[in-house]
Amino acid sequence: MGTIVCCFLLENRRSFSPNVIAGSWREWKEANMNTHELGRGQEQRVADWMRQQGFCIVEQNFRCKFGEIDLIAKKEGYLIFVEVKYRSNEQYGVPREAVDWRKRQRISNAAVFYLKRYGYSMEHPCRFDVAEVSQDSINLMENAFDYCGSFR
Repeated sequence: MGTIVCCFLLENRRSFSPNVIAGSWREWKEANMNTHELGRGQEQRVADWMRQQGFCIVEQNFRCKFGEIDLIAKKEGYLIFVEVKYRSNEQYGVPREAVDWRKRQRISNAAVFYLKRYGYSMEHPCRFDVAEVSQDSINLMENAFDYCGSFR
């Protein structure tokens, strides 16, 4: 991203200013930090809501070299891997549209890693859900996608 911005600025030298780059970086960093904090808050909101719905949250923000899983829950014998997506409005589309093929693959691979790391059988019933979060609602899409990882 920085390379593209620098190339653009060099091509349009009239708009080149070190202060513009520094100011943009600061603004981007502040916005990114706020987005990260907002995302964590929404993940906690979904975890609390899922507990109220009878889910047992076993892990939040599971990270490994293959990816990250926002929430891992259990209910009715299933191990459920949940991706939380928040949108304050639908200007950039509905939340579920942000879970593209690449994101599903990363979640799938991280799920296999989780299963193996904690001694679950590869036959253990699992599902992949997406929690769509807006300012005033939570919609849990059960079985939002099938396993699409690299491991078989």
